[in-house]
Amino acid sequence: MKKIFIGLIFIFFNFNITLNATILPLLPDFVGYLFISIGAKELIGASIKFDNVSAFAKMLTIIFIVFFVMDILGISTAMAQMTLFNWLLGLVITVIELYLLYLLTMAVVELKPLMATPSEADRLYQIFKYHAISAAVASAVIVIIPVLALIALIIAVFFAIMYIVIFNRIKNDPQLNVGVVDQ
Repeated sequence: MKKIFIGLIFIFFNFNITLNATILPLLPDFVGYLFISIGAKELIGASIKFDNVSAFAKMLTIIFIVFFVMDILGISTAMAQMTLFNWLLGLVITVIELYLLYLLTMAVVELKPLMATPSEADRLYQIFKYHAISAAVASAVIVIIPVLALIALIIAVFFAIMYIVIFNRIKNDPQLNVGVVDQ
């Protein structure tokens, strides 16, 4: 669970250094997805659903390694002129990321019987839904209504922080740490 938690921090928070056309991510997304993949693989004994989480996280690791290289080489800055392509690509990536988050949330919900506070899993699922809706709206309308996209993005960030806080509570659940899920 700790590795997944660290991975969530990497994927939800983006800090970059920009030098001319080169973008250097300080918390690269691919590292976050790699952490999630490794952490999920360790939890397959607790729920087979973590196998799907690991598989999707591996796929996103590869995709974001490509993006990372493009950022370092300045290719992504040059591609910024292709608005429709970037918008469609961003939409597809958002859908894949949200599906991974859904799989992770469902795997955690399956651990409810092992938790001292099973209501936290239900709360995580609720927060996931709010985050997913706001992130999807932000991605869908960014080209059409940028102001609405900005508002939706701010809401998505709020729910991303809430997701991490609740996931941290679940990660620290004393009953989970005694049982199968002590990684």
